[in-house]
Amino acid sequence: MRTETANEIFLRVVRHLIPRGDAPSLQVRFRPFAGLRLNARYDRESKCILANLSDILRDAPPEVMEAVATTLLWKMYGKRVPRRANKLYRRWVNSPATQDKMLIARRTRGRKHLLPPCGRVHDLEALFDLLNRRHFGAALRKPALGWSLHAARRQMGHYDPAHDAIVINRALDRSGVPRMALEYVLYHEMLHLKHPVRLQGSRRCVHTPEFLAEERRFPGYDEAQRILQSLQPWP
Repeated sequence: MRTETANEIFLRVVRHLIPRGDAPSLQVRFRPFAGLRLNARYDRESKCILANLSDILRDAPPEVMEAVATTLLWKMYGKRVPRRANKLYRRWVNSPATQDKMLIARRTRGRKHLLPPCGRVHDLEALFDLLNRRHFGAALRKPALGWSLHAARRQMGHYDPAHDAIVINRALDRSGVPRMALEYVLYHEMLHLKHPVRLQGSRRCVHTPEFLAEERRFPGYDEAQRILQSLQPWP
């Protein structure tokens, strides 16, 4: 039995949305994106729906491709996406096999831009070593470390598993920022090394109960939270 192509699946879905006689032509294109990106738009000049999908989706099961088509096309036509389609797509995205493909794509096609770990005031390398000894028995491996290119308004830091890098908001590299607040942010990101993302059903749990329990054991946790709140918005 022949399997439907992505183009045929998309066309079948769009014909459920509008009368068959008015259905526009449609073209699905797979792109070598650095992540799992997907979009669809109607091109007035060619009178064609153009759907651009990450090539990670090329080998997705037909039911997943139908969920993708439903999600994109229903949104394009201003309709509420059925929960079943969203749940099916999320389950596939969060599967270990798909997550591995996404990491490989980000690692090989994307670039991580960050400033050196030795900043104007603080050295992230030295601080990582200190926190590693103090809280983790020096058991954590050291990822790439660096300051963000710009002072973000909200995100204090993040761990990027694709590039194995911890990036800290450069707004924290100032003499007026209490050191404890910076230590807490770096400690939080270091916990991601110890407590990786866990799959719970169709959802990814980034901050597991074990992660949150250990985070609260940071000395001065409440004070660090208060300081970070007081620092926003950034100048």
